[in-house]
Amino acid sequence: MSIIGFDIGTFAAKATFLTTKGKGKNQQVVLDGLGMSQMPKGVMEQWEDQPIPARTAMSAAMRSLVKLCKLSKGRYAALSLSGDTMIIKKISMPVTTQKELKQSLAMEAEQYIPYPINDVNLDGHILSTDDRYGQMSVLLVAARKEVVNNYIQAVTLTKILKPAVIDVDALALYNAFDYVYPNSKENVILVDIGAAFIHITVLHEGLPHTIKEESIGGQRMTDEIEDVFGVQTDQAEAIKLGSVGSPDPRELAEIYERIASNWQAAIERAIDSVKSEVQDYSPSRILLAGGCANIMGLADQFQNYFSLRTELFNPLKYVKINHKKYDPAYIDYIGPQMAVSFGLALRKQELK
Repeated sequence: MSIIGFDIGTFAAKATFLTTKGKGKNQQVVLDGLGMSQMPKGVMEQWEDQPIPARTAMSAAMRSLVKLCKLSKGRYAALSLSGDTMIIKKISMPVTTQKELKQSLAMEAEQYIPYPINDVNLDGHILSTDDRYGQMSVLLVAARKEVVNNYIQAVTLTKILKPAVIDVDALALYNAFDYVYPNSKENVILVDIGAAFIHITVLHEGLPHTIKEESIGGQRMTDEIEDVFGVQTDQAEAIKLGSVGSPDPRELAEIYERIASNWQAAIERAIDSVKSEVQDYSPSRILLAGGCANIMGLADQFQNYFSLRTELFNPLKYVKINHKKYDPAYIDYIGPQMAVSFGLALRKQELK
């Protein structure tokens, strides 16, 4: 099965297509295609009230990316949800197997879901077990069936793709991390900052412990730059990412600091949530991904604020790449933005 990973946000849609070369220990993951296209402004924010325009925009973006990337092989799509469309919560349950978990999840999850249980799709992943007390920690994921069906319909509308996976942004990011750092036992903070949301996945001994999402994405920074400097959206984006000079560097620095302080507070809340449960929890570093990861000076600002090594997370650096097709400088720049779609593209390994 050949799967294309599609990360469709409010500002841009991204696609990654991976293939494998060789067998066994000699097998390599190969980057076979990637691309990005801008989404119509405001369409995805109106998903709840106006699903038809959102589905149409998603479908058009996926078709465009398949054509742009010349993806003649990938005919299955993996997408992910975020924000109010789903619920992620760590819960405690009596010890059971992963197979038995699905049978008992609905009964356990009912107390945590604010919707009728028959109206949601449920999934769960066992994080840890404590045999002394017969309990285990489970990552519960619930998504409204209406939303999942809308995503499936968007894929079907392309007429060239079939739906294979509906995942969660934060878990797709973790999937990418797990590929780059297999069997890691590190306490890492994975931070993906998109246009609408900041996604934070706090790892304890290499596994997701806490996942937080807050609606304070990079669009707020773009909007402030537009308002303060009186520029159009495209120019504001270029100023934000440093590809165009600012009319007033001091004013821009104040905007950066204002918005980044919200992101820092969100990360602090996620870390504090883990510390409330794990004695002496101490993260080792922060890995930054998403469309805002390349904001000039952001990694340094986080590093100074948290006193933690902060790096850009570029999973594309760890796969085989045809440098005649993709310039290394381009891969370095776009890699952190493709982390979620990369994690989704990896799902084909699980579905064979």
